[in-house]
Amino acid sequence: MASDSFRDSGFTRGDGPVRTAASEDSAEGPAAPVEAAPWRRISLWRSFAYLMIPVAILSLISGSLAFATQWAPPEHVETARFWFYFFDVGREINVPTWFSAGLWITAGLLAGYFARRASRHRRSWALFAVVCIVFSIDETLELHERLDVIGNELARYLPVQLGFTWVLPGVLIAGLIVLSLLRMVLALPAMPRAALLTAGVFFVGGGVGVETLSGLFLEGEALPWQFFLLTLIEESLEMAGTALAVAALAHLVAYRHSADGSTAFLVADRALPEAGAGSGR
Repeated sequence: MASDSFRDSGFTRGDGPVRTAASEDSAEGPAAPVEAAPWRRISLWRSFAYLMIPVAILSLISGSLAFATQWAPPEHVETARFWFYFFDVGREINVPTWFSAGLWITAGLLAGYFARRASRHRRSWALFAVVCIVFSIDETLELHERLDVIGNELARYLPVQLGFTWVLPGVLIAGLIVLSLLRMVLALPAMPRAALLTAGVFFVGGGVGVETLSGLFLEGEALPWQFFLLTLIEESLEMAGTALAVAALAHLVAYRHSADGSTAFLVADRALPEAGAGSGR
């Protein structure tokens, strides 16, 4: 069982752990064999908690500054607007955008690594990596809003008027991505599978669902407080969903330490190689 797991994961017994300390034979003779620790996964919840700290901070700063631009005393409004430009989660090319793009790039790098070392569905992992990199570019260049050319045509057949028509082709594209990756995700162990599915619900629910609602509050040039609130919720859900996806991908990496100070890593997209190994939850 253990040997099959090593073979499936792209590792063999001969690969050995990555050395972090010398373990040469001493002058007195060969060293006694040491037993390696059990395989453990990188903690999903600890990784997610760490990533949610900047998410919470950026959302809090953005919300506070949005509130200040609406209700601050007149002498402080311009100052609030100046800083809001740098922390507005609904705007591109600022601090939240940089953070979100970084999350997507991290997810893309992990998925690209899995495309080389995973035991199965490597093409799906490669597609996932491409999707993540495209989304990182979209965070900066607002590519999705260019879909309103198609969305405006589709919106003509709807009984209601949408503020953001790009969500119509956006839903179709999201559906195609989900269908393309669903088999791979469902084949993962239970915990990362549930985390990735939940991350997808957060991201699509925020990016499509909440943004559709916020578009209903657009009133010409005016942007009411409901629009700012819904935009804050939307972007916070997107960042939280992306952070959860990164944590789920990190959870698919297993590691173990040996008594001689060496460390080994592998892609654990199936059960851990050794029975009884800790899950690192």
